[in-house]
Amino acid sequence: KSTDVQIQGRYKATPFTNGLAATNAVAIGGAFLHGHTLKVGCMENGQISWDNQPILGTFGTFDAAGVGTITYNDQGDLVDAAMGHLEKHIVHITLNGGIQIEVMRWSNHINLR
Repeated sequence: KSTDVQIQGRYKATPFTNGLAATNAVAIGGAFLHGHTLKVGCMENGQISWDNQPILGTFGTFDAAGVGTITYNDQGDLVDAAMGHLEKHIVHITLNGGIQIEVMRWSNHINLR
Protein backbone atom coordinates (compact mmCIF):
# COMPACT_ATOMS: atom_id res chain seq x y z
CA LYS A 1 0.00 0.00 0.00
CA SER A 2 1.09 3.53 -0.73
CA THR A 3 -0.40 6.98 -0.31
CA ASP A 4 1.46 8.13 -3.44
CA VAL A 5 0.63 5.24 -5.81
CA GLN A 6 -2.90 3.89 -6.21
CA ILE A 7 -3.70 0.93 -8.46
CA GLN A 8 -7.17 -0.55 -8.69
CA GLY A 9 -8.40 -3.52 -10.72
CA ARG A 10 -11.88 -4.28 -12.04
CA TYR A 11 -12.91 -7.92 -12.29
CA LYS A 12 -15.73 -9.48 -14.32
CA ALA A 13 -16.81 -12.94 -15.38
CA THR A 14 -16.15 -13.87 -19.01
CA PRO A 15 -17.76 -16.48 -21.28
CA PHE A 16 -14.49 -18.44 -21.06
CA THR A 17 -14.18 -18.53 -17.25
CA ASN A 18 -17.47 -20.31 -16.43
CA GLY A 19 -18.64 -17.43 -14.25
CA LEU A 20 -15.31 -16.88 -12.50
CA ALA A 21 -13.90 -13.36 -12.47
CA ALA A 22 -10.95 -12.25 -14.59
CA THR A 23 -9.20 -8.87 -14.60
CA ASN A 24 -11.16 -6.61 -16.96
CA ALA A 25 -9.43 -3.24 -16.41
CA VAL A 26 -6.85 -1.45 -14.29
CA ALA A 27 -6.76 2.18 -13.10
CA ILE A 28 -3.55 3.89 -11.95
CA GLY A 29 -3.49 7.18 -10.07
CA GLY A 30 -2.20 8.86 -6.96
CA ALA A 31 -0.05 11.80 -5.95
CA PHE A 32 2.89 10.63 -8.08
CA LEU A 33 0.74 11.26 -11.20
CA HIS A 34 -0.08 14.82 -10.07
CA GLY A 35 -3.85 14.31 -10.21
CA HIS A 36 -3.89 12.33 -13.47
CA THR A 37 -5.45 8.88 -13.95
CA LEU A 38 -4.53 6.18 -16.46
CA LYS A 39 -7.02 3.40 -17.24
CA VAL A 40 -6.44 0.34 -19.43
CA GLY A 41 -9.28 -1.99 -20.36
CA CYS A 42 -9.71 -5.10 -22.48
CA MET A 43 -10.08 -4.95 -26.28
CA GLU A 44 -13.79 -5.81 -26.47
CA ASN A 45 -15.32 -3.04 -24.40
CA GLY A 46 -12.44 -1.14 -22.85
CA GLN A 47 -9.94 1.43 -23.98
CA ILE A 48 -6.78 3.16 -22.91
CA SER A 49 -7.56 6.54 -21.35
CA TRP A 50 -5.73 9.41 -19.67
CA ASP A 51 -7.97 11.55 -17.45
CA ASN A 52 -11.00 9.80 -19.00
CA GLN A 53 -9.97 10.87 -22.52
CA PRO A 54 -9.21 8.05 -24.98
CA ILE A 55 -5.56 7.73 -26.03
CA LEU A 56 -3.62 5.24 -28.17
CA GLY A 57 -6.49 3.95 -30.29
CA THR A 58 -3.70 2.41 -32.40
CA PHE A 59 -0.11 1.42 -31.65
CA GLY A 60 2.09 4.34 -30.65
CA THR A 61 3.50 6.30 -27.70
CA PHE A 62 1.81 8.85 -25.43
CA ASP A 63 3.69 11.41 -23.33
CA ALA A 64 1.92 11.28 -19.98
CA ALA A 65 2.09 14.96 -18.96
CA GLY A 66 5.72 14.78 -17.84
CA VAL A 67 5.10 11.90 -15.41
CA GLY A 68 6.07 9.10 -17.80
CA THR A 69 5.35 7.42 -21.11
CA ILE A 70 2.79 4.91 -22.29
CA THR A 71 3.67 2.80 -25.32
CA TYR A 72 1.16 0.51 -27.04
CA ASN A 73 2.53 -2.16 -29.37
CA ASP A 74 2.77 -5.86 -30.16
CA GLN A 75 6.14 -6.42 -28.46
CA GLY A 76 6.94 -8.24 -25.22
CA ASP A 77 6.69 -11.47 -23.28
CA LEU A 78 3.31 -12.71 -22.17
CA VAL A 79 2.22 -13.50 -18.61
CA ASP A 80 0.18 -16.46 -19.91
CA ALA A 81 2.05 -18.47 -22.57
CA ALA A 82 -1.25 -20.15 -23.54
CA MET A 83 -2.22 -16.85 -25.20
CA GLY A 84 0.85 -16.95 -27.48
CA HIS A 85 -1.12 -17.94 -30.57
CA LEU A 86 -3.13 -14.69 -30.45
CA GLU A 87 -2.18 -11.24 -31.74
CA LYS A 88 -0.43 -9.23 -29.00
CA HIS A 89 -1.72 -5.87 -27.76
CA ILE A 90 0.62 -4.78 -24.97
CA VAL A 91 0.64 -1.47 -23.08
CA HIS A 92 4.07 -0.62 -21.61
CA ILE A 93 3.73 1.94 -18.83
CA THR A 94 6.82 3.70 -17.46
CA LEU A 95 6.06 6.26 -14.76
CA ASN A 96 7.95 8.47 -12.31
CA GLY A 97 9.46 6.70 -9.34
CA GLY A 98 10.66 3.76 -11.42
CA ILE A 99 7.18 2.26 -11.77
CA GLN A 100 6.88 -0.08 -14.75
CA ILE A 101 3.70 -1.97 -15.63
CA GLU A 102 2.85 -4.06 -18.67
CA VAL A 103 -0.77 -4.73 -19.56
CA MET A 104 -1.63 -7.43 -22.09
CA ARG A 105 -5.02 -6.60 -23.62
CA TRP A 106 -7.17 -9.55 -24.78
CA SER A 107 -10.70 -9.62 -26.14
CA ASN A 108 -12.49 -9.77 -22.78
CA HIS A 109 -9.77 -9.63 -20.08
CA ILE A 110 -6.31 -8.27 -19.35
CA ASN A 111 -3.14 -9.72 -17.85
CA LEU A 112 -0.67 -7.45 -16.14
CA ARG A 113 2.65 -7.38 -14.35
